[in-house]
Amino acid sequence: MPRLLRFLISLLLIGLIVWQLDHVTLLQRLQNAKAEWLVAAGALLTLQILISAWRWRYTAAQLGMALTATTAVREYYLAILINQVLPGGVLGDAHRAWRHSNTLTRRSPAFQAVVIERLSGQIAMILLALISLPIGSLGTTLAISLLITAALLLVFWLLRHQAQVANWLQALRIALLNPPVLLVQLTASLLAAIACVAAFACCVMAINPQAASSLADWLPLIPLVLFTMLIPITVAGWGLREGAAAALWAWATLSSADGVAAAFFYGLMALLTALPGLVVIWRRGSPV
Repeated sequence: MPRLLRFLISLLLIGLIVWQLDHVTLLQRLQNAKAEWLVAAGALLTLQILISAWRWRYTAAQLGMALTATTAVREYYLAILINQVLPGGVLGDAHRAWRHSNTLTRRSPAFQAVVIERLSGQIAMILLALISLPIGSLGTTLAISLLITAALLLVFWLLRHQAQVANWLQALRIALLNPPVLLVQLTASLLAAIACVAAFACCVMAINPQAASSLADWLPLIPLVLFTMLIPITVAGWGLREGAAAALWAWATLSSADGVAAAFFYGLMALLTALPGLVVIWRRGSPV
């Protein structure tokens, strides 16, 4: 899909959402946001980046590659920034793998490490979504549908790249599916996913502190909102995230304006916390 089209889709979705909502309520939520809750969201998103960088380093080590903590954090910040500003949501990760592969004699393990550590993270988010929602709910149905779609895409990719399947399966067994390694991977990934969910919850509290009284109603919806950001048709999930929040908040008989405003601030804080990646570009002249 052309990059310009993804920008247009994000703008179109956001425009449609704003047009459908109560503009006054939405504007009030945005204007009256509590800064302290947004700072907390930024801190949690920073923690998530650091945990993810550690996870990447751990995955690389399982595949026999050395990766220092400084390098892992630096490259992860750069990747997150690229994912935030360019369409698709994976270009930063591909760039991170490519930069790491330049330091190795074989390139494929670097790409395997990035794919596996991202897969570990998505498994954790899926688990959170499934665990937090009651059986038979709309949210659970959506989560299972997305999981089936992801599985079908993986099977399709494997069928198209049969020559590489054995090599990738071996990497998966070593760096993810080995029981002791899987325990470490899921622990790190669940901590990162919980940090993201908590950051979104802080954004909800920032726009409506009274939402604490209905915490049990909207907290389980957050993993699903975040999961929609993986669909690579927009820029950094903009539009999809807000649309999912509007729909799920309305389904839970909550204010759609609250969900959209919280989703907006989550996206904004995610972008701001990725800005240290600019330092990497400035100091190293990294191509984006």
